[in-house]
Amino acid sequence: LLNATARYDHADIGLAVCMGDRGKSYDEASTLLNEHRKNLVEGINLVKEQGTIRMEHLQYFDSGNKIRETIVGIVAGMCASFVKHDVPIIAFADTDGGVKVSSRGNYDLIRKGLNLGNAISEAARSVGGTGGGHDIAAGAFIPGEAKSEFLKILDSKIGSQIR
Repeated sequence: LLNATARYDHADIGLAVCMGDRGKSYDEASTLLNEHRKNLVEGINLVKEQGTIRMEHLQYFDSGNKIRETIVGIVAGMCASFVKHDVPIIAFADTDGGVKVSSRGNYDLIRKGLNLGNAISEAARSVGGTGGGHDIAAGAFIPGEAKSEFLKILDSKIGSQIR
């Protein structure tokens, strides 16, 4: 419930519920949670319908403005259960100031040397963006016009990590 209120820019409603408001604020928070669940299902369905685009060392989907930047990483993580497991999944969502990038790997890839935090950070910095994270999950913000170059750099960096 709290997660949903914050992801949809209504942390104040979540705070009110935490402080005991079980009336209007709780109802609003419940509505946001239902919207969040609906949006996740729609995001997963979008990826199932359009599929992912495969490169040598990664696969990606570009949701444009169809998946909120605040949930695109969750959608990517949920999609990891039905996409190819031999490469990480990279997700793009448009934002006001550029593109949000989210990535998810798996433990088999980590054992082979994958570190998405390092790869995403370096690739984002190379195109004028910022990023970072963990070995299994990472994110970045990049300029909108830099997607293709970012993907080429990221694909190369991931390829150099995997052994």
